[in-house]
Amino acid sequence: MGDYVKLKRSGSGYKGNCPFHDEKTPSFSVTPSLNIYKCFGCQKGGNSIQFIMEIEQLSFVEAARELAKRFGIELVETDSDNSDEAMQNQREKESLQALNEFALQFFENQLHNTEEGQSIALPYFKERGYTLETIKKWRLGYSPTSWTAFYEYAKKAGYTDELLQLAGLIKPREKDASFYDLFRNRVMFPLIAVSGKPVGFAGRIMGNVDKAPKYVNSPETPLYKKSDFLYAVFQAKNAIRKEDKALLMEGYTDVMTLHQSGIENAVASSGTALTSGQIRLLKRFTDNATAVYDGDAAGIKASLRGIDLLLEEGLNVRVVTIPEGQDPDSYCKELGPDKFREYLSSNEENFIVFKAKLLFKDCGNDPIKRSEALRDILQSVALINDILKRDALIKELARVCDTDNAVLHNELSKLLRKKRLKEGQQFLREVDALIQTVPTEVPMGYKLSDYHQERALLKLMIRYGSRLYDEVTTVIEFVMNELNVDEGLSFADEDNRQLLEELKRLFEEKPEWYTAEEWVQFSNPRISTFAASVFSEEHTLSEQFEKSFIHVKREGDNLNREILEVFLNLRRTKIEEAIILEQNRLSDPEVDHDEVLLNLNFLLELKVKIAKELGTVVSR
Repeated sequence: MGDYVKLKRSGSGYKGNCPFHDEKTPSFSVTPSLNIYKCFGCQKGGNSIQFIMEIEQLSFVEAARELAKRFGIELVETDSDNSDEAMQNQREKESLQALNEFALQFFENQLHNTEEGQSIALPYFKERGYTLETIKKWRLGYSPTSWTAFYEYAKKAGYTDELLQLAGLIKPREKDASFYDLFRNRVMFPLIAVSGKPVGFAGRIMGNVDKAPKYVNSPETPLYKKSDFLYAVFQAKNAIRKEDKALLMEGYTDVMTLHQSGIENAVASSGTALTSGQIRLLKRFTDNATAVYDGDAAGIKASLRGIDLLLEEGLNVRVVTIPEGQDPDSYCKELGPDKFREYLSSNEENFIVFKAKLLFKDCGNDPIKRSEALRDILQSVALINDILKRDALIKELARVCDTDNAVLHNELSKLLRKKRLKEGQQFLREVDALIQTVPTEVPMGYKLSDYHQERALLKLMIRYGSRLYDEVTTVIEFVMNELNVDEGLSFADEDNRQLLEELKRLFEEKPEWYTAEEWVQFSNPRISTFAASVFSEEHTLSEQFEKSFIHVKREGDNLNREILEVFLNLRRTKIEEAIILEQNRLSDPEVDHDEVLLNLNFLLELKVKIAKELGTVVSR
């Protein structure tokens, strides 16, 4: 699994970010002693064959064959029982895979072995500078001008209309519902998955045809999801690993030209803005990416959001631009492989500096536009988690933008606080989702007291409830929303629980909340007594602290963070209760002990995650 996921040792197992869904904190666990993997975020789990099936989109038989081939194991194949639904899905994917390979062979044959292919399509590829070796290596093809050439050929081979439509190879006519070839009169570029299997096609029109789009791609199918696909990742993955860097292009021909020139770590995002799924695929092989753009400034600006996604996912991003009027394909051919490689190396620059130069070029001396551009640039800097990298970039930005270093640091600090707040709330949601995956209904005898955290939350609700938590939400609105999201977050102390229920009732009656004077004069003595203690200063700092320049953090200095930390501590108590429950289940002979141990390992990992977020130390 280390070939697909960056794993780090964690106790007796390993952990990493799940390759099947987007996440910031690792919830993907591999336990070698049990020969299993499990993601407690998206719930995917199983053994090594199931992992290969899921990540490579293969059937069980194909995954078993793939692993056997990789490790030199001889397989003896037998029949096995599967559920009807699983068997149906498996058969559908196998049929689609077989059909894609069948279509690919048809297009290849049309290119190399027919008069039409040799007179129309083959000269096009050769004019683009591709050798016959490259054409065959990339399995390029041709779909003839006939409206139904492939359809008739596939029908004779026994493929059904339903399967051909599902694969996106044919379309029905509106007038009579008869079918025609989607890719007619096009040169064909097969879309090869990371496994090396064809999952779809892209076709470029030959000649001028009214109303026909220049490029047509396969629609999404059970095998092909555009947002998770990178062109040439199969051909490039070994070179990316070796060089520890990927070159991101915009077009298929750019990638093929670079590969033909010996620059084999190039991939393309299929002409669309980068997506999180494509970035996760890229991160399987490297943490370094260089985006290669042509000189079109408008096109570059449209792609900036995709680059921000790379930064957000933790990649180190650099950018290089090709001179105006050129693209990577044409410029590589003009310079030759060696000089083009040298050009890439000597002209790439950090994305943040590149973005600053690009945006400031259009600002002129307009101070408003310059400030807006700076804020946009700093938004990208805030996505970088490494504090040393951020500091170095701020210094470089100050030089490039002729702006005071302290001003940039001050504005960045504001953005980072907002980002930290958003991440804290997201972390709470992740913890809530993860807690749902294991039994946490603990008998009262195992309830742990968290009196001080419960008291702290009540105090924050009364003292700061009317303050703004963010631009639009008050503290009390945020707290009440959190309590509604996690209905299982109940107070263990009876007095605290009664006080919380009373505050919930009051919020429903008066959402705008009460003032300090109203609280201490409240008719309910339980509330007025508690409010009096809340608004009384228990301790006063000595003047010597200030004289000695010693800063002591006071309550309310970072109110939002304090609230998040209280909720995290309450959730940690809930996790500790679940750990007790799981430990007691080990004494039950009827319980699956492997599952319990897996749950315990996960709960301990989650407890450590929360401790790390809180900045505390916890032992496993």
